[in-house]
Amino acid sequence: MKINNDRSAFYGKIGETIDIYQAEHAVSAAFTKLGGYSSATRERCKVVVGHDAGPAADMMTSAVCAAICAAGANVITLGQVPSGAVSFLTGVCDAVMGVMITGSSFDGDVSGLKFYNRDGNQVTGEMLQSIHDATEQSSVSGAKKLGSISPAGSDIVSMYLRNLIEAAGNTVFERIKIAVDCAGSACAPFVKYVLNKLGADVTVMDNALDSDKPGVTSYENPSALINYVRDTESNIGFAFSADGEICKVALPDGRFLDSERLAEVFGRVYGKGYSTEEVTPVIMVSDNCHVALAPYIKSMGAEAKTVTGDYSYLAEEYAADKSVIMAVDRMSGIVFPRRSFVPDGLMTAIMLLSCMNHMGMTIGELSSEVPKLIRSVSTVIIPSGAFIPVLRTTDLEEEIRVKRSYLSGDGRVLMTRPEANKVEIIVEGIKAQQVNRVIEEVEALVRKNLRIPDGATVFRRPTPPADKEPAPAEQPAAGE
Repeated sequence: MKINNDRSAFYGKIGETIDIYQAEHAVSAAFTKLGGYSSATRERCKVVVGHDAGPAADMMTSAVCAAICAAGANVITLGQVPSGAVSFLTGVCDAVMGVMITGSSFDGDVSGLKFYNRDGNQVTGEMLQSIHDATEQSSVSGAKKLGSISPAGSDIVSMYLRNLIEAAGNTVFERIKIAVDCAGSACAPFVKYVLNKLGADVTVMDNALDSDKPGVTSYENPSALINYVRDTESNIGFAFSADGEICKVALPDGRFLDSERLAEVFGRVYGKGYSTEEVTPVIMVSDNCHVALAPYIKSMGAEAKTVTGDYSYLAEEYAADKSVIMAVDRMSGIVFPRRSFVPDGLMTAIMLLSCMNHMGMTIGELSSEVPKLIRSVSTVIIPSGAFIPVLRTTDLEEEIRVKRSYLSGDGRVLMTRPEANKVEIIVEGIKAQQVNRVIEEVEALVRKNLRIPDGATVFRRPTPPADKEPAPAEQPAAGE
């Protein structure tokens, strides 16, 4: 079992790097660290547990519930729900802890755990690291009287749904036609119900019923949803991540907006539609987002506050600043602090629809000023025994900054570690020629520092859209 790069969850490959015994020990350690049941407690404490649509969900849920019962607590099982539901209901149900079992957007043989404290905030950073460290030495906690397991009643889950519907205020979406792809997503049971309840005309792609391929959706490959939006003459399309935290948006003109592009849309709405002389909305931006995001938000009239560090730092900052109306993290999604403690794709979709109604504009009109960026990705395979910390040396960072200057200030270079033996290089910019030059040179720098021989890289250049996919509309670059 390992912690993912932003220290927000545990993940592993079923049967190899994570198994039910490790899951039990991790939950037992988290229960202890988060102040779980003790003999001095008059009432037995509760733990809320939910899962995504992954193939390991039932097995992992059984292991998690067994560990919690062994510790003497009672379990409320929510079944298949988004991460946002576990977070919200942990606080509402007065539980001591929440657990989300999810492989997020990894392959189907990957599963993991996310933890939430009694307030519903996700456990990240140093606390999650301490749970991980304790997991290595811990055994499953025991109690004189075992806990019990009870499925959540419809009244409990409906509290989460009401929170989503209330986020729309008095807005109804009866004139909006929405296409949805939620195949393999934990929010699949709720998407159509919530949007229909708000008056929208919703059509769901057929592959949303294909449970054999969880996570293989338009979330990763947007072409299918873009075409579906066009074929059904929908006004907008939504695709959701496996854990339900992230919503991506397909437009009728062929564009596909991720969390960063949506943040620019919200920045325009809050800056031009909600700002007053007394109040300036604040949007928090993680420093893993595009370099042009914060300046764009500021140019629209909202205040942008950039936070350095992983998701845990972002959460701490927006929780402490009451003027923050939205926080965005490239990898984790968008949070609306007044409505949720963690990113929630359904909440993002509802807030976007509300903004469209408030401004009296289509999603195409709202996003007309969003810069069009070209992305190229290269994955470098790390040979066994390579010295990984060399990636963080000052010399390499300075060399990469020099390469980034070739992008004319409009682009960025990112390096992530999706797996222990891989380094993923992402380059984005306005011009394909610049993007391709930079990624080739950065790749060469990384390979040189890691002493990796030629041929150990998977390289993908930007490619033109498929014949059936409409070409993206041309848009001005940032600052033009």
